[in-house]
Amino acid sequence: MSEMDSMVSIYVLENGQLLEQLEELLLGGEKNDGLSQEQVDETFRVMHTIKGSSAMMEYNEVATLAHAVEDLFSKIRENPPPDSEWDRIFDVVLESIDFFKDEIGKIQNGESPDGDPSALVDELHSMRNRLENGGEAEPPEETAASGSADAAAGILPSLMARLAPGPDEQKCWAHIQFEEGCQMETIRADSVRMAVQDLCSAMLTWPEDLETNADEQIRKDGLYLAFLTTDKYVPVIRQTLEETMLVQTVEMGTDADLDVPLRMEPEVIEEVAEIISKPAEPEPAPAPAAPAPPQPAPQNGPAPRKKEDKPVTQSFINVNVSKIDKLMNLLGEIVTTESMVTKSADFATEERENFEKQARQLRKLTDELQDIVMSIRMVPIAATFHKMQRIVRDIAKKTNKKAELIIIGEDTEVDKNIIDNLSDPLMHLVRNAMDHGIETPEERIAAGKEPTGHVTLEANSTSGDIIVRVIDDGGGMDRDKIIAKAYERGLTQKPASEISEKEAYGFTLLPGFSTNDEVTEYSGRGVGMDVVHKNLETIGGNITIDSELGKGTTFTMHIPLTLAIMDGMRVTVGDSTYIIPTLSIRESLEPRLHKIITEPNGNEMIIIRGVCYPIVRLHRVFNVGDGVENFNDGIMVLVESEWGEACLFADELLGEQQAVVKPMPLYVTKTIGRIKGIGGCTIMGNGAIALILDINSLLSHDVA
Repeated sequence: MSEMDSMVSIYVLENGQLLEQLEELLLGGEKNDGLSQEQVDETFRVMHTIKGSSAMMEYNEVATLAHAVEDLFSKIRENPPPDSEWDRIFDVVLESIDFFKDEIGKIQNGESPDGDPSALVDELHSMRNRLENGGEAEPPEETAASGSADAAAGILPSLMARLAPGPDEQKCWAHIQFEEGCQMETIRADSVRMAVQDLCSAMLTWPEDLETNADEQIRKDGLYLAFLTTDKYVPVIRQTLEETMLVQTVEMGTDADLDVPLRMEPEVIEEVAEIISKPAEPEPAPAPAAPAPPQPAPQNGPAPRKKEDKPVTQSFINVNVSKIDKLMNLLGEIVTTESMVTKSADFATEERENFEKQARQLRKLTDELQDIVMSIRMVPIAATFHKMQRIVRDIAKKTNKKAELIIIGEDTEVDKNIIDNLSDPLMHLVRNAMDHGIETPEERIAAGKEPTGHVTLEANSTSGDIIVRVIDDGGGMDRDKIIAKAYERGLTQKPASEISEKEAYGFTLLPGFSTNDEVTEYSGRGVGMDVVHKNLETIGGNITIDSELGKGTTFTMHIPLTLAIMDGMRVTVGDSTYIIPTLSIRESLEPRLHKIITEPNGNEMIIIRGVCYPIVRLHRVFNVGDGVENFNDGIMVLVESEWGEACLFADELLGEQQAVVKPMPLYVTKTIGRIKGIGGCTIMGNGAIALILDINSLLSHDVA
C-alpha cells in the first residue's frame, strides 16, 4: 500500500467514526430539544477536525461544508439559539452528515468526492447570520487590524518584544499572504506554522489563536510569524514558506529588518532533513552545538520540546480485516493439520504415552490460539444498532409518526464479517417496522395505544450463535391478506387452512412480494425483505417471523457468531460425509420409533409427537447411489429454517464436529454454479473433505 493509499484509508476510517459519533450525539440532542454547551463544543471540535483533514487531502467541497458547520457552531457557542431554531439546525446538520458520508463513500470506492454542498452551505450561512443578528453586535476590530501596514507597525514589535533569544539565536519575523480565494485560511496558516516550527526554539503568531476561525482576519492582513532560530536555518525557513501551497507572497526579516539571503549549504540541508524526519525527539533549540538554556514558553507559542518527555503509549491499533482473515485461514490449516497428525495411523502404537501427552498440550495451545484470534475478530453490535436511530427518526418525521428506538444487548459481540452483512438486513427490517408496523398517533390512540410507537432492537448470544430481534408494537401482519397475495402470485396451491402462520409469514421473504398497494419512498416494491433473506443466507443465518394483528410483529434472526468456524453434526450418506450446522438442528431420532406415511402426491411424512414433518432423503437430493433406502436402517435429523421444518434422512450419525468453513473450490462453482443445499466444505481430521449443508437453501421453495 502506498503512502497516499494509507492516508486515504486513515482519512476514511477516522472521519467515518467521527461522523457516527456526531450523528448519535445530534439524535440524542434532538430528543432533548437542544444541545448542551459540552455537546456544542464537541460538535465544533468534530467539524474542525473534518475540515482540517479534508483540506489537507484537498477534498475542498467536504472541507467547505465542514467549515460552514463549524462557523455555525462557533456562533452557537457565543449565542445559544432560541428553542424554535434547534429543529432546523438538527435537520441541516444531519443533512450535512449525509453529504459527508456520501463523499467518504465515494473516496472509499476510489472515486472523486464531487458532490455540490452549495445549498447546504448557503443554508448554514443563513442560519449563522440569523443568530448573529439576533445577538449582540460584535466588538469593533482594533486599529491594528485595519490594514497591513498599520498591522505590521503594531503587531510585529509586540510579538518580537516577547521573544527572549538564547546563545547563537536571533529574532526573526515573516509576513505571509495567501492566494485570493484559497479559502480556509486559518487551516492553511496553521499548516504553515507546523511546517517550520521544528526549526525554531519558540514561535508566536498573529492571529494568536489558530484553533478558532480567523479566516477574515488572515484574508485581510495575512499571517505574521515571530520566532527564534539560528542563522543557518533562516534560509531553510524562507524557502519552506515560499514553496508552501497557495502562498502568494512572503516577506521575511530579522530583528534588525535585514533582508535574508536565500542560500543553503549541503550540510544544513542534511541536518534539516534529519530534524524534520524525527519530530518526536527534537532538541530544545535547533542548533546542535550549543543548546540554548531553558526559556519560559510564550503564551501562544509551542513550548520547546524536552528529551525527558515520555511518549504516550497507545493501547489500540487498527488492523486491516483482510489480515485477520488470512490469520484465521492459517489457524484453520493449523487446526486441521494438528487433527490429522494426532489421529494418524502411523502413531497407533502401544507405547505412545509421551505422544498423547504432547498432543494434548498441542491441542490446548491451538484452542487458546483459536480463542484469541476469534476474539480479535469480535466487535460489539452497538454501532450497528445505533445507526438505526437515524432511520427511525427520518421516517417518523416524513410519515408524521411518533416512534422511539429501544436498544437491548448492545454489548453483544459478533464477528466483523457478520456485522458487515447484518447492517442491511437490520436497516430493511427497521424501515419495514416503521412503514408497515407503527401506526400514526391518531390510529394508535384509536386502538387504545400510546401515541408514540416503539421499535426494539435486541441481541443476545448463546453458545454458538447470536439471536437478534426486531420488535415493533404496531399493527401486526394480516395473515389472510398475505395468503391472498400468495395465491395471486401463484406461490402456493395449498388450502388456507393448511398453511401455517410461519409459512404464511415466510411468503413475505420472497423476491418482489409486497402487500402495499402503493409504492412509497420506503416500500411497495417488494425488495426490502428479499434483501434480508439473501444477506442472512450469505452468512449462514435464518429468520423467523411472529406477528399478531393489532399487537405487533417480531423478526427473529439466528446468526452464527463467526463465518470462519462452525459447530455441526456429521452424518454419512453412502461413502460421503455431510455436516449439518448445529444452529439448524432441533433433534435427532430413529425413524423406526415413529409413524411414517406417504401422501397421495407421493411425499413422505413422519409424525413426531402428533406433528407431521416432510422427509428429505439426502441420498436422492445429492444423487448418492449407495445410500440407505430402508428407514429402519438409517437416522433422521429434524432441522428448521425460515421455510419451515423437515427431517433429513441419512445413513448414520457420527457425532459433533467443529468445522473450519471453506468456500467451494472455484473450478466447481465456475463449472456447475452454486449447488442447492451446499453452503461450503471442510477438511476432516483424516484429510477427507466433508460438505456443509445449507439448510435454508435445501428447504427453500422453488419459485419461478
